[in-house]
Amino acid sequence: MKTLTKKEVETLLDTYDTDPAGSLRTAVSSLLGVDCQTWASMTVLMPTHYTASGALERQEMTAMDDLVKQLVEHRAL
Repeated sequence: MKTLTKKEVETLLDTYDTDPAGSLRTAVSSLLGVDCQTWASMTVLMPTHYTASGALERQEMTAMDDLVKQLVEHRAL
């Protein structure tokens, strides 16, 4: 699977506070190699260990923050 570039990680961090869903959707779309037009389309394509609880689909901030942490630390899902 693809990893995020340094520039993509910087963009994620720069935009997360103002548009958390949009910045995550952009980063995950890049990783998956698919243009996810909606949050729902993104979560359907993600590995189930991220989506099993439903928190990410509901855009709960704790789940979104955990995903950002994962993406920044590992540059991958």
